[in-house]
Amino acid sequence: MDRHLEELVNHVPAWLQSGGQDRDVAVASRVRLARNLERRRFPHRLETKEAREICVVARGKLEDYFDGGTVVEPASLGPAERDLLVERSLASRDLLDAPRPTLALFDRAESLGLMVNEEDHFRLQSLTRGFDLTGAWNQILPLGRALGEHFELARHRKYGYLTACPSNVGTGLRASLMLHLPALARVRKPLSQVLKTAQRSYLAVRGVHGEGSQALGHLYQISNQRTLGTDVSEQIQAVAEFGRQTMNFEREVRGAMLRDAGHKEQLIVDVQESHQLLKTAKKLTTAQALDALSMLRLAVLADLKEALDGSTFPPHKLLHLCFRLRPGHLQARLGSELGPEARDYSRAKEIRDALRIPFEEEA
Repeated sequence: MDRHLEELVNHVPAWLQSGGQDRDVAVASRVRLARNLERRRFPHRLETKEAREICVVARGKLEDYFDGGTVVEPASLGPAERDLLVERSLASRDLLDAPRPTLALFDRAESLGLMVNEEDHFRLQSLTRGFDLTGAWNQILPLGRALGEHFELARHRKYGYLTACPSNVGTGLRASLMLHLPALARVRKPLSQVLKTAQRSYLAVRGVHGEGSQALGHLYQISNQRTLGTDVSEQIQAVAEFGRQTMNFEREVRGAMLRDAGHKEQLIVDVQESHQLLKTAKKLTTAQALDALSMLRLAVLADLKEALDGSTFPPHKLLHLCFRLRPGHLQARLGSELGPEARDYSRAKEIRDALRIPFEEEA
């Protein structure tokens, strides 16, 4: 495995560390910008030589903006390394699977990143912990300005920045919030209301890795879909306002569950079952592990000490494990590619070691 990627495994990215605003629900905030070169074909139509030239020039002009970080050429990576980058939100599947030369750059804190020759020539990304879209926007601005200084970007006087996908034309901005919504996920009707309201507001609600991904561990991503006809501040504000409403809804549902004796009793039973699963399971799928961690985090936030047998689990550590226990991370830590069953055995042991949960044989 690439030495730089090996170092990622034991490093907690800045956006996953403790602290941050509204951290009981808001995991992270992200701002992404799509930009393209003037007088160049979009990446999916580039010849190999042309795509390679763009990678070389981009690296030469922009590498210094990533504070001694990492530069990755996806073509040289194996399956486990590719999984690791996706799980860390440092590269997309589209970038990694592209038939043309591509590039990923990111800083040491994993707060700032750039993908070259994905769907667009440049995809800039900024991540901050908790509820902080303004911070994410301010963090990405210097890189966005540098891109404009070093390259002539494709822009229409009326429509704004031009992109390979028409849905990104205009500002080229995607603002998103990663939220942990276990209480809403337990009560289907309120969650369905959130999804319908998002659609009416031109917002998308997906799994943490975007379109097509599952909301494992009750982790959801809310992002804007409209980039044309409104400016950056309006688009960020729309996501922030809906995110705030959703966070408050999650807290209201959490509180209502605790006030209702029947709901509280069932919640305690479900948390105890999740805790027991982690104690006794010899193997765990990703979904099983993340859902169990989500239940433990809900119990901690709801102060349900009676459900945890006196055990204490820092909420930020439970969040970190939701990413650390995914396939790419497990294989990177063990230094070898593993099949699904071997990963499941490793995951069960890893989660007990991390949370200091003693193994118990099933009765």
